[in-house]
Amino acid sequence: MRGLRGTLNDFVRQFALALQRATRLQAASAPAGPEDDPMRTSARHLPGAGAVVGLLSAFVFAVVALLLQANPAGPAVAALASLLAVLVLTGAAQESEVFRLAERMAQGAAEGGGTGLGTIALVLLLAGRIVTVAAIGEMSEPGVLAALLAAPVISRFAPLLASHWAAPEGGEGAATVRVAALWCLVPLALMLLANGVAFLLVALFGAAVAWIALLRFFRQRPASFDEERAAGLQQACELGFYLGAALGA
Repeated sequence: MRGLRGTLNDFVRQFALALQRATRLQAASAPAGPEDDPMRTSARHLPGAGAVVGLLSAFVFAVVALLLQANPAGPAVAALASLLAVLVLTGAAQESEVFRLAERMAQGAAEGGGTGLGTIALVLLLAGRIVTVAAIGEMSEPGVLAALLAAPVISRFAPLLASHWAAPEGGEGAATVRVAALWCLVPLALMLLANGVAFLLVALFGAAVAWIALLRFFRQRPASFDEERAAGLQQACELGFYLGAALGA
């Protein structure tokens, strides 16, 4: 019983910290153990924190779409409202990192002040998410809700996998990747139930293409896999997942 209680306390503490890292929520947690590295161990539950983000996103979309079900622009408005809710919950932390990443890379290629590339990247990213989610909503109501739940989970798994793949010894450990992968199972199963195998596989293919393309881009610009690059990878995979889901719906 004592061992079970300790395991449960560890899970609550790690998940609470992951939730604080991924959102603006401040959850109480158990005190850290003497040999614990809270930031590292909480990484395995970042996809679980993404599930909280996805639940809010799907809920807001469902409510707004229901209120505007007679309006042809309903899915687009619901997609916008869903995105705004996510930005409020997360404090737009990932999007801000994408802006800084684009600006830093542009400045590295050309000397000078602000390039405007960060603004362009951010506008394209947010517009792409609104358009693709609205497109899924036009074709499948269960599908868009399942995609809104799954995308934040899968996309938060992507940087953990990239870190482990690029540096198995110095990156995220295999145990971290395994636990993070477990968080993906239920959202993916819901995708399958919502709209079938093609819907799930094409969405995963879209995320995989974004993952590979951005990692190749990063490889041409050697640097440490920092928070900005992780956020860029997460956002690209989320957009790729939505685009794939829209094509497979």
